[in-house]
Amino acid sequence: MDEFLGGLSNEALLALPWVFEFWALPHQLPPEGAWKSWVILGGRGAGKTRAGAEWVRAQVEGPRPADPGRARRVALVGETFDQVREVMVFGESGILACSPPDRRPQWEATRRRLVWPNGAVAQAFSAQEPDSLRGPQFDAAWVDELAKWDRGEETWDQLQFALRLGDNPQQVVTTTPKNVPVLKAVLRNPSNVVTHAPTDANRAYLAASFLEEVQARYGGTRLGRQELEGVLVEDAEGALWTTAMLERGRVAQVPKLDRV
Repeated sequence: MDEFLGGLSNEALLALPWVFEFWALPHQLPPEGAWKSWVILGGRGAGKTRAGAEWVRAQVEGPRPADPGRARRVALVGETFDQVREVMVFGESGILACSPPDRRPQWEATRRRLVWPNGAVAQAFSAQEPDSLRGPQFDAAWVDELAKWDRGEETWDQLQFALRLGDNPQQVVTTTPKNVPVLKAVLRNPSNVVTHAPTDANRAYLAASFLEEVQARYGGTRLGRQELEGVLVEDAEGALWTTAMLERGRVAQVPKLDRV
């Protein structure tokens, strides 16, 4: 590493913190090939938000600050407008925090949008208001915590109708999985791709005490599989024994058994 860094110019060293491809974990980089939606399934703290913010950057930024990128009109859709603003835009891993100073967009609060130096615009939407997606049109979208949306299917459908600009409009979905119809439908779509990571994959950026506590409390449980391992836990329709029933039957120690 020292040899690599020593071979870089001063300009390259200054730019390196903003080159996400250098720092990213495998699940945070978009898959190759043709796809419509990239779904990032992950446990809590797995780096999903950072991946979403960096993907938006990669879409809107050009080679130089004023140059156009691939996308000019982006939809930012979260569970609520506050979630979009506080997590996707202003969060520690949000778009503003990830953007270098010369490419950092400006937040226009009254219009609920980000505007980049090259003219690209990202507009914020709440999943509680699916009809707000009627009318606007986009060439890219970032959907956050899809599995939490109360009106998930309705909002998702309206976004698909709005994602119609450019040659190949795409969207990234960052979410911890839950057994809800809209997420399962998205995962079944053959035009979509999925990357996955547990919470532990991002342990270098998480407090050790947090990891120890949640693993001790939730490791091996149904909730832990969902929230820490980022696994979609679902039961087969008509199953005699559901996952929840099996979880309730878990014991810390195997009792003495009688042979029958």
